[in-house]
Amino acid sequence: MTTPFGEDEATLDALFEGRSAFTPQASPWPLRNPLAAVIADRPDCAQSDRAWQRHLATRVAGRALRRTAFDVRSAQHRCALIFATSYGHLIDDTGDDTMSTWARDSARILELDLEPIVVGAGCSSGSDALGVAAAMLDTEAVDVAIVVAVDIVTAAKRIAHSSLGTMTAGEHKPFDTARSGMLLGEAAAAVVLMRSADLTEHDGELIGVGAANDAFGVTAPDPSGVSVRYALDRALQAARLGYSDLSLYFAHGTATQLNDAIEAKVIEEVFADHDDLAIVATKGALGHSLGACGVVEFILLLQMLNRRRTPPTVGLTDPVGHLAPRFPDPQGRVLRSPYGVSVTLGFGGFNTALVARGLAR
Repeated sequence: MTTPFGEDEATLDALFEGRSAFTPQASPWPLRNPLAAVIADRPDCAQSDRAWQRHLATRVAGRALRRTAFDVRSAQHRCALIFATSYGHLIDDTGDDTMSTWARDSARILELDLEPIVVGAGCSSGSDALGVAAAMLDTEAVDVAIVVAVDIVTAAKRIAHSSLGTMTAGEHKPFDTARSGMLLGEAAAAVVLMRSADLTEHDGELIGVGAANDAFGVTAPDPSGVSVRYALDRALQAARLGYSDLSLYFAHGTATQLNDAIEAKVIEEVFADHDDLAIVATKGALGHSLGACGVVEFILLLQMLNRRRTPPTVGLTDPVGHLAPRFPDPQGRVLRSPYGVSVTLGFGGFNTALVARGLAR
């Protein structure tokens, strides 16, 4: 993955250090907040949003492919290429670009003779792309699936979230009593998935996927939280685990009043008898990378489970009362099991849960 903190493990290291990636970003239009978390090393060949989206996609996908022992190019008839974004650059750029053309161009640059599948499910796009990949592997439609998620900070997105009121005028403070909204970030991430039985070495496992749509509204979530609970129940059922087996809950944590309240309500209900569950949310450090956050947070979840330790939640100073004991202190917290779950809550009611197993120690 590539985030404003750098590549791969550099992001988790920064989270353990309690760092924030937000910097002031110029805008010709008035915004509620000038801050955003952007990737700094933007080359001259990728100055347009259109080119930047493609550059990040091929950058992370190329690195992921080089790390796998499977020769994708020699067995492309048994491969799936799945891309995820929540509009990427398309709100800003006019012309003939579509949700598919950036993915096709990226595949061509990677020299992959594959027709990509493109998933657009708002902020759950990345998580849902991993779910599509897992389903294709489970049904043996393919032997390997390459999932690539990219989202970038653009002028139109900043204006939209500023106008909607989902952008905070202050700090991004997940699950804080003083939370008032989120800040945008950009990121790119790629995962190569194969069936566990076909591998001798891997970085961790995706063992359960669950999804549900609350059909409540375009931007507002269902206040009951029942759809979030359905997603969690289905993911755990697929993983053949119970809530007490999980050591880590990786929260969506947008720091908006409604989203955090609903997510906190669900956590309190389903983990009522599980006192040692740790919670982490990373958007207070990385910003909200929209359609990319599901894959970024899945990779971070695996890294935390593999280290068997979770960092503190950057931006959180006064946790909502009933969840306060579940958030690690600035030194982090040791995790008691290799199992964890990441959750994304997307516009349009897309709620997705991914259960992961870290490497045995």
